[in-house]
Amino acid sequence: MRVRKALPVIPFVLGTIVCAAAQAQSDPPETQFTVGVKLWHAGWLSYIPANYSGMTANGTPAIGDSVNATEGTEHTDFLPSLQIRRGKFFASFSHGSFSSDFRVSTSPIILPTGQTLITSRSDHFSRRESDLNLGYNVTPELSLVVGYKDATETRDTILGVAPQSMPLVKTTAKGFLFGAAANFAVVDKLRFYAQAAYGPARLKLRFADPGLGSFSTNGRYLIGELGLNYPVYIRPNGFGIATASVGYRTQTIKTNSYASIFQESRELRDVRDGVILSINYTM
Repeated sequence: MRVRKALPVIPFVLGTIVCAAAQAQSDPPETQFTVGVKLWHAGWLSYIPANYSGMTANGTPAIGDSVNATEGTEHTDFLPSLQIRRGKFFASFSHGSFSSDFRVSTSPIILPTGQTLITSRSDHFSRRESDLNLGYNVTPELSLVVGYKDATETRDTILGVAPQSMPLVKTTAKGFLFGAAANFAVVDKLRFYAQAAYGPARLKLRFADPGLGSFSTNGRYLIGELGLNYPVYIRPNGFGIATASVGYRTQTIKTNSYASIFQESRELRDVRDGVILSINYTM
């Protein structure tokens, strides 16, 4: 008799346990991790400085300089990233390695005799960048971000009259960035995203030629990205989402240059921009 009275109670108890477990499973974890990778197919616009010798209007020997703004070869590069989110706060880290070849058909060189030789020139740029960001969600669609960028770039050159690669200059850059990120629904699960950041940087250049030495200068970073993203996979319990994005990314650094290689202060611009594809998985 006691067993028969207990039988109707068993489904109720089991149902209560299952509902409690399902409720616990529906609660999102306090800390979320996102791993991702970006494929950035970008062009690179930079500059190639050079010196030449000549005479002033009154016949006095003088040295001048020229700066060629040059388009480098396009490359597709991988940028892995990791983000940790807890409540309204998040932190992210990403790293990228980029390279490009810049060629000019005419570049002046001052010979030991003091004369100027005109030759072709090809410079190879190789850059590594690491970014650390801290952010706060003001609303579910808008975040404020402060970041730190550390970059190292080496430049090697090959002259038409001397076809062996020679190191030219090594540049290190450290900068703080202040920006914002937005993410808005467009239709159904498709969303529009935009990111922008701006901040000062300190650059140090060390030339391979001991006669040019090294110097430090100030610069400014301007970074922007916009595009569309869509969840391509969602785990049945809702805690595991893969998101694909396609967009356009641009990064500019303006440099105030006044080294001995230049005869006057100059503002130089270095730009990488192009289409970017992203895959992120949040768990």
